[in-house]
Amino acid sequence: MDSAAPLTLLAGLPGAFLESRQRWQDFASLAADLAFETDAAGRLTFLWPERVLGQEAAALLGEPAQRLLLHPEPDPFVTRQPMRGVQAWLAGAEPGCFNLSLVPLADTAGRFAGLRGVGREVTSELRETEAQAATLRRAKALETLVRRVRRQVLAPRMLTSTLEALGPALGCFSAAVLEIGANGQIRTLHRHGAEPTPLFAVLAPLLEATAPAFGTGPAGEPLALLPHLHRTMPRHALLAWRQAGARPFDKDDEHLLAAAADLLFVALGNQVLQQELELQARTDGLTGLLNRRAFLEDLNRRLDRLAMSRDAVERGALLFLDLDNFKPLNDRMGHEAGDSALVAVGRLLRDIVRPTDLIARLGGDEFAAWLEDADSAAAIMRAEAICRTALTVLPRLVPSFALPLTFSIGIAMRTVDGSDTPDSLIARADTAMYAAKRHGRNGWRLAPRTTEG
Repeated sequence: MDSAAPLTLLAGLPGAFLESRQRWQDFASLAADLAFETDAAGRLTFLWPERVLGQEAAALLGEPAQRLLLHPEPDPFVTRQPMRGVQAWLAGAEPGCFNLSLVPLADTAGRFAGLRGVGREVTSELRETEAQAATLRRAKALETLVRRVRRQVLAPRMLTSTLEALGPALGCFSAAVLEIGANGQIRTLHRHGAEPTPLFAVLAPLLEATAPAFGTGPAGEPLALLPHLHRTMPRHALLAWRQAGARPFDKDDEHLLAAAADLLFVALGNQVLQQELELQARTDGLTGLLNRRAFLEDLNRRLDRLAMSRDAVERGALLFLDLDNFKPLNDRMGHEAGDSALVAVGRLLRDIVRPTDLIARLGGDEFAAWLEDADSAAAIMRAEAICRTALTVLPRLVPSFALPLTFSIGIAMRTVDGSDTPDSLIARADTAMYAAKRHGRNGWRLAPRTTEG
């Protein structure tokens, strides 16, 4: 063999070594984001790449490998067994989560000499997985919420069902729908759980917010206030709170609370619409009094209740009122003057009857009042008061109208035997009213009791 051959081979070793090192580094960089070795004492003897999460690798050599960890536990660097897929958060300017694979090293005597390992950063994957899991949790919670609400038909039950569902969905201790007046006064419309009044004092800074606002109650309760975007008065808001010491509401909670608030405000709008429709169906559009159908329904319930009580005492009177000279007023002064007179009559009657009584416009210029628990003496006093008030109030409406606007009133007392119906009472009172008209108007007549013939 040529003596120069070994020299040539030796001369090529540095290049081969460098090529091998580069090959290993390329493979490592393709397969992992981190490579390291430790000695038997757990100190870093090798760390790649040159910067790890913003830290200089060279500055960490000789330091305990635990310096890399964001949290002391779990500590993968204490293992003495091969491990794969160990998840650990590493410290740095921007902490990252790594999946680590480690193998123990041994010296020539077989003693533990340290660890060698690689890691792949999975921070973005982990956060994406967490975000997907959170989205799935919100979707399932919202699906449960919507399913519970859809089972309800009436708006009040929808509101109650939504508030009830916030407990299991969000860990809320209680929830309420609030009404906020122009002066900042708060009123509870619906609630589930504890009474929210003790929290009102700390809500003042949050009331003007147009976006969800979060705070803490007087006892440390985490609370969330979600206002309705509709800014007309009164405004509405969803208030939800957890028990003192519970975790604050986070972004996931905020998403679900916003969805729940949307459901609540839709249900609240439906309730308001239902109430308006019910009011329109039961009231006279001009005077705001009960209409004939609503009056008869309510009166029938009152009579049924009295009949079931088997009370032998005369109580309950029906007044049938007709506005004298209303037709000439309409004919001579026009319907606008007539409508003004009817509106004034509605105000007059509302002011003179009690909250427990019923008052209605039956149609045209005919009105009726049910005086709850009134005996004949009380009914006569009320009829006389109506006539006196009419003489004072109604002539001012149309000073140029010469004929007096007065009332002819018929009074029918409920029979003791409970045989009356709304129609029979109205018929008796109507007959008495015409008797009052025949006797000069502006007065009353008491219908004879049915037992008197």
